This record gives sequence, structure tokens and C-alpha cells, in this order.
Amino acid sequence: MTHHNARRLHNIWAVLVAIVLSGMVMMTFWGGTTAVTVALLSLAVIKCRLVALDFMGLRHAPAGLRFGLLAWPVILALLALAKLVIGAVPSA
Repeated sequence: MTHHNARRLHNIWAVLVAIVLSGMVMMTFWGGTTAVTVALLSLAVIKCRLVALDFMGLRHAPAGLRFGLLAWPVILALLALAKLVIGAVPSA
């Protein structure tokens, strides 16, 4: 690992910590509202991307592997959002 790569990983780690802390603050002050849920799901997808590309070393991996590892958190977040929308629709 070069000095540049170590510095990059430290910076990414700091961003990940900031994302986690911001999620904790959102839940503390605004609770489980729809907007907070959407924000937390978005932050989770961003965290997955950072971990997969930088900490797992897949930034220069084949495109299919990167796509697969980045698609599954997006799909899970979309499914969670769909469940949130379905739950919010009043039953007739």
C-alpha cells in the first residue's frame, strides 16, 4: 500500500464514520419519519459503494463484478422503499 492509498483509505474511513454519525443524529432528532428512512437508505447505499470500491479493492475490478456488488444494495433499498410506500397507502 502506498502512502497515497493509505491516505485515501483514511479519508474514506472518516467519511464512513461521518455518515454513520449523521444517521444516528437524524434518528435521534427526527425519529423514524419517511424522510429520515429515505435518507438512511440513501446513506446505506453510499456506504456500500465506498466499502466495495475502496476497502474491498474493487475500484479497478471487472465491470460485471463492480456492477453486481453495487446493484444489490440499490435493489434492497428500492425494495425497502417499496415496502414503505405500500405501508403508507391507506387500504380501501
